This record gives sequence, C-alpha cells and structure tokens, in this order.
Amino acid sequence: MFRKLKIALVSFAVLFTIFSARAFGVGSGGYRNEVVDAEAAGKGFAFVAQADNPAAVHYNPAGLTQLKGSQITVGYVYEAPMFSVDSKATGDNVNMQKQVFYIPNVYFVTNLKNEDLKFGFGANSPYGLSTDWANDSYTKYISTESSVEMMNYNPTIAYKVNDYVSVGAGIDFFTADINKHRVVATTLSSTGGDFQLKGSDESWGYNFGLLLKPSEKHRIGISYRSEIDLVLKGTVALDGMDPTLAAVVGCFGGATSYKTEMESKSTIPRSVAFGYAYQPNKKWTIEADAEWTDWSCVEEEFLTYPNAGAAALVVLNDGNPASRDWRSVWAYGIGAEYQATDKLELRGGFIYEQSPIPSANFEPVLPDANKHGMTMGAGYLFKNVKIDGSYAFFKYRDRDVTNDVGSSTSTNVDGKYKGYINILALSLTYKY
Repeated sequence: MFRKLKIALVSFAVLFTIFSARAFGVGSGGYRNEVVDAEAAGKGFAFVAQADNPAAVHYNPAGLTQLKGSQITVGYVYEAPMFSVDSKATGDNVNMQKQVFYIPNVYFVTNLKNEDLKFGFGANSPYGLSTDWANDSYTKYISTESSVEMMNYNPTIAYKVNDYVSVGAGIDFFTADINKHRVVATTLSSTGGDFQLKGSDESWGYNFGLLLKPSEKHRIGISYRSEIDLVLKGTVALDGMDPTLAAVVGCFGGATSYKTEMESKSTIPRSVAFGYAYQPNKKWTIEADAEWTDWSCVEEEFLTYPNAGAAALVVLNDGNPASRDWRSVWAYGIGAEYQATDKLELRGGFIYEQSPIPSANFEPVLPDANKHGMTMGAGYLFKNVKIDGSYAFFKYRDRDVTNDVGSSTSTNVDGKYKGYINILALSLTYKY
C-alpha cells in the first residue's frame, strides 16, 4: 500500500508543479468550477450516484467502495471562455480579453486491509476565477485583471457497510491566491494610478457521502461539502501615481508608489448534491442530479488595511466595502452512458445552472448569468489503462444590466452581457 501511495504522491507533485490551477467558474454559479473529471463531464456532470471511478473522491466519496484494487487518474481540462458586452456607456461592443486555462486534476484510490475499506486522495481546482478586460476599457476603474486560484487537497476514507449501503468522508484542505488590478479613480489627481492587490490563505473543511443500492438497477447518492472560511492576507500597492496623489497617500522623497498590508474575509460555500442513477440493462446507465450551493454566504467584499494612514485610506476605501448579497442556487444535470462494446463507452448530457449574482450587484469582474450546457464524451479501455475524453459547451443567457455599481468612480457598467465557453477534458486511469 505504501509503494502505491508513493507512486500517487509523486504524480501529484509533478502535475501541480508544472501546471497552473487558474480556472473560469463553470458550475453551480459564481466561481465554482465543476469540470474536475473527464468522464463525469461527458455525462452532464451527473455522477453523484454512479461515482464509480477515482473522481468519486470529489463527487461522492462513498462510491470508492465500488472500485477494485488500486487506481490512479491523471486529468487535464482546457477552458476557453468568451464574453462581450454591448455597453451603454460607450455604445460599442466590448470584448473581454481572450484567455485559455489548463487545469489539472489527480485522484488515487487503494484498499485498506480489505476491499470494503478504501483510502482515496484527490487534488483539483473546484473553484476559480480569471477575467481580463483591457486597461483602457470602460471597466478600468472597477477591474482590469482579476484572478482567484484555488486548490483542494482531499484525503478520503470510504467503507462498504453491506451490499446496499456505503459511506465515505474526507477532509478538504484549500489553498487560495487572489490577484486584482484596476485603475485608481480619484478627484485628487488627473492621472490616478494602478491599484494591485495580492492575497492568500489556507483553510480546512470536510465532506461526506452516502451511496445506496436498493437493487442492481438503482443507485442513490448524496454528497455534502462544508462551508470554509478564509482570511486572505497580503498587500495592496498603488503604483504610477503623480506627485500630488503620492503626497496625499504618504509617499516622500519623490516616490510614486505606495504599499500597505491588506486583509479580507472570504467564504467557500457549503453544498449538497443528490443523484439518482438507473441502469435498465447492461448497456445503458442514466442519471439525474441536483445540487444546492449556498452562495448566500457572500454578503460583501470588505478590505481592511491595518497599517494604512488616514490619508491613504481616503483613496483605498473608495468603493469599499462592496455589497454582494449573493443568493443560494440550484444546478441540474442529466446524463447517459451507452456501453457500445466491451471496451468503448459513449456519453452525453445536459446541465442547467442558476447564477447567484443579483442584477443590482452585477459587475464585469464576474460576468455570470444563468446558463445551460450540452456535453458529450467517450471512454476506451486498453487492458489496465482507460482513456476518457469529453467536450462541453456552455451558453450564458444574455443579461441586461442596469445598476449603479460603478457610480463612486463615475463608471457605467450598464449593458447587455453575452458569453459562452468551450471545454475539453481528458484523463488517463491506470489500474494496478
């Protein structure tokens, strides 16, 4: 068992040293990134009740009891979002800068003493955000570049109580890094400056799952993840200020830059997912899932500057705190898999997700909207190696926005926002 664990840990280290975990939120609204496994993605992300590959660590840890021997999955996700807005401020169609993300995921499972007791470990990026608007666009006083990079490291234990019931539980260890950039808007200076924020934190949560098999044709899954509180600590820098503004914030000797410490509280929401899978025969498996995510924990964004002087706070606190008042939402998915041959599996699915962001607090840093997606995928088995691939297309509903989010900086974010995203996922699973 220790040799197998060593192989898995080496794979984790290599994978996450080489690749970034930036993501664009694609799941259950907000900055949730549900694309963490190629097989599940091909089925419309409806996988809580099946949970029969190593990614069960994420979707429903109780499902690990269905796996034989030891298995390791290494996967990558390619995301290419595109957003634009018909701006009421400029009368133009403004495109967000093109971005491409490559997101890794790894899962490992092995026996503990017997086949009924399993140990699993996963590393993925279930939350993330990155948006990039031009430095001279209408959004410049609110946001130009923003990124939230999160990784979850998830050790898990699963136990098969009997032929009908399995349970699982795990620990979530989250790391978070946040970067934000915008142009400073102030009446104290004609040129303003650049606002750059960097912060990070680590925190713990937990998850558990239940898998019921009342008969060979039916499976019911339930999965829960706890809320996780973060206290992001880092710095805020004001760069490129003219002498007037530099003097106001406390710069001396001709300096045009100012840096101070920053703290901000953030919360990863709790969620609960329900799944029902039906297998009418050996060829077909159909599953429907519903997931509730409690985004109501996001009430405001409030930055504190423990060491900043009173004059600097006049500039730093412009628009701070920012109201959010997000709401809890539901996501629904349905997917099917067809066993075409002993080695080939074909998949397809549909997903619909609500946005937690109210129109009154919508802003370009996260141009979210209700969305629906179509997915397809396939899996092929070569002896003890399985290859899974999937494609997903998400279309965000056009969203007409009229609010006063940018009023403190004379910014008009009103307009019609449009977006879509293409997603490719690939994974290799090795059984030994």
